[in-house]
Amino acid sequence: MSALSERPENPIVGIPLPHESAALHVTGEALYTDDLVVRTAGALHAWPVQAPHTHALVTSLRPEPAYDVPGVVRVLTAADVPGVNDAGIKHDEPLFPTEVMFHGHAVCWVLGETLEAARLGAEAVEVEYEPLPALVTVQEAIAAESFQGARPHLERGDVDGALDDAAHVFEGEFEFAGQEHFYLETHASLALVDEGGQVLVHSSTQHPSETQEIVAHVLGLPSHAVTVQCLRMGGAFGGKEMQPHGYAAIAALGATLTGRPVRLRLNRTQDITMSGKRHGFHSTWRVGFDDEGHVVGLEATLTADGGWSLDLSEPVLARALCHIDNAYWVPNVRVDGRIARTNKTSQTAFRGFGGPQGMLVMEDILGRCAPRLGIDPVELRRRNFYKSHHTTPYGQPVRHADRLQACWDQVAESGEVARRREEVAEFNRRHPHTKRGLAMTPVKFGISFNLTAFNQAGALVHVYKDGSVLINHGGTEMGQGLHTKMLQVAATTLGVPLERVRLAPTRTDKVPNTSATAASSGADLNGAAIKNACEQIR
Repeated sequence: MSALSERPENPIVGIPLPHESAALHVTGEALYTDDLVVRTAGALHAWPVQAPHTHALVTSLRPEPAYDVPGVVRVLTAADVPGVNDAGIKHDEPLFPTEVMFHGHAVCWVLGETLEAARLGAEAVEVEYEPLPALVTVQEAIAAESFQGARPHLERGDVDGALDDAAHVFEGEFEFAGQEHFYLETHASLALVDEGGQVLVHSSTQHPSETQEIVAHVLGLPSHAVTVQCLRMGGAFGGKEMQPHGYAAIAALGATLTGRPVRLRLNRTQDITMSGKRHGFHSTWRVGFDDEGHVVGLEATLTADGGWSLDLSEPVLARALCHIDNAYWVPNVRVDGRIARTNKTSQTAFRGFGGPQGMLVMEDILGRCAPRLGIDPVELRRRNFYKSHHTTPYGQPVRHADRLQACWDQVAESGEVARRREEVAEFNRRHPHTKRGLAMTPVKFGISFNLTAFNQAGALVHVYKDGSVLINHGGTEMGQGLHTKMLQVAATTLGVPLERVRLAPTRTDKVPNTSATAASSGADLNGAAIKNACEQIR
């Protein structure tokens, strides 16, 4: 089984199966983080005190009036933090800020016997602010030179010479905004402390190990004193890779101080106003073409809207630089990246993780330049496709590029693109005020993490005396079917029926120091770990 060319007997991998929780999903019996509250006696509820300013200093905070509200148990402030008052890996995200950095920023949290008591208590907290000038758009940040983090640079060839010698040179500017993840399940955490002081946090998180790390440093505890479990998520799309940590820390802090379980779940309005989005980007570019429409040189600057703190903006920007070529050969290229610091939520991972933003810049370039070159946009793209002898700007050999051409031709033919574009043109001739369009674009997307060290995973496999198997891995389930695949991998590797294998929830005390379930790598990495563990047992 160790050789890639060998196939195991009676493989279960590859067999179409229902999602392992499908029956629970459709009957409504699947438990999510907030559902666990009904099984937890005496849980307190958390509610944020959100600032009404986009940028301001907190000059006074008086929590005392909240205690006059029936049912209010505790108001959490920076003075309560025994460890580090920060929710970010970069230590640039104060959990209880003295400077409000975006509209809706939580300055403290109220714990109540009921959610309504916590909400009314939050309204009673008295906060005074000194409003400050705010930077809201990327262009405002650029003008103010408000940047943060690293400034990556990607370069190959003689860009200046290529642009000087190019038959056609164009330049432009392009700006586009981000999106809200809008996962069905909003951010949620439930924290408990046992008789030995062990902190257990149930969290809707794509990165339990990092949630554990942040909770531990906020509480001033070693990581072994904190366990994070993720049963399942009701969607994530990157929005729960970095952002859950602070909410988990609030719940854990409350549980530690009160000795009672604490539940924190954002309602939809809070989730939208407090959590990060996809990074919007601003780009400027200058591109050169030869007389046949081949790109000969590209110079660009990409500015990501990072929001108020770094979060994952640096790797998002790095991936955008690695995708600006998309599916096209650009022999001479120079791209600079920078991260704008704006008074918005801290923008974060979102499906594609900078890849769509980088590719969109190149597609905008080709779409705008095609009419100026007098070349059909579909044809201009086809002429610039990678060939198998090419390399990317970051030095990766391009293999099997003939598949790109084959895919393109097949889609054009099966989609009847030529006929449909004629219909579009005819419609537009007959309708002066209503227009249609049809675009066709390729997509290059790289899976796995740009930082090689993150491309690792772990698994724990138990085989019991009766022949039953229990598996645990570091990946998190957010509806994508990861757990189903892992069950198939274990059953196939061990050569046992699928019903002999059971999967336990993802927990940091079972598989430690994991990477996030992200970068389209969850099945590959965790599946390899389970396969390896099962082979060791065999």
